[in-house]
Amino acid sequence: MSRRTGLKHVAVFRGELVDRALHETLRSHYADRPDVAVVLVVERIGVHDLSAVAPYGISAVIRTGELTARPGLLTAVKNTVAQGGYRLPPKLGATVRNAESRPSQTRPPIGRPGVLLRPFDLTLVSLAAQGCTTERSAQHLGKSPLYVKTARRRLFQKLGVTGITACVGYAAREGLLWHGEDGETS
Repeated sequence: MSRRTGLKHVAVFRGELVDRALHETLRSHYADRPDVAVVLVVERIGVHDLSAVAPYGISAVIRTGELTARPGLLTAVKNTVAQGGYRLPPKLGATVRNAESRPSQTRPPIGRPGVLLRPFDLTLVSLAAQGCTTERSAQHLGKSPLYVKTARRRLFQKLGVTGITACVGYAAREGLLWHGEDGETS
């Protein structure tokens, strides 16, 4: 393959979305060939996905639907990237530009770090982390659903969270959830 001087090498990676496998592939490729620009062709991608893979030489992103609507787009984008250009899909590009123009806002951490939980509270959180509903948790604990709902509300107040998802997130962040030898969350 003959290349004019000053042009970058370009690799094309395809995926339905930016999942762990694609992320690892991009990371591995970048570790081996950091000088190669990457054109990423995906069905779905968000700003958070883009920020996760951007350090791995991503110079352009094309949504699969764009290729269907514009058959010569991949070739045009590869040529643009080879000459040192960049390209994002229109809506994604606008979202990135808007995010860059706004100062970043730091979010307060979920919950109150350092709060100690009783064994019963940990059991409630563990059951929720396993996907148990209030009713199923009540059956498991031998309590009424109303008792479990009330205990959860008190737990939310104690931790400074508003729901069970935030409660489980707090417990996970604080290292209160772990996997036993049988693979179940404890």
